Amino acid sequence: MIDDLAWLTAKEKFPVGLSVQATVDVVRPFGFFVTIPGCPATAVVDAIAYKPHGIPVNPTQWPAIGITFEATIADHVEHNRQIKLRVDASN
Repeated sequence: MIDDLAWLTAKEKFPVGLSVQATVDVVRPFGFFVTIPGCPATAVVDAIAYKPHGIPVNPTQWPAIGITFEATIADHVEHNRQIKLRVDASN
């Protein structure tokens, strides 16, 4: 987990609603972890938040490791200091 200052900085630099480029690092059954350039916090796309065509898709259709895509910052989760992303038809 990142320290207090890095977390505060990440939330300021990556506010809710900001559009970002993210690259898939790890795929899990519940979603996938991504890297956002310049962001020290862990970022994740939950299964329910990945709906590139307006509806959630089967995990077999999630982007593969190494794929970069556009997403929107959806939330800052305080208890584990994660940035949640969403991908929907507006991205």
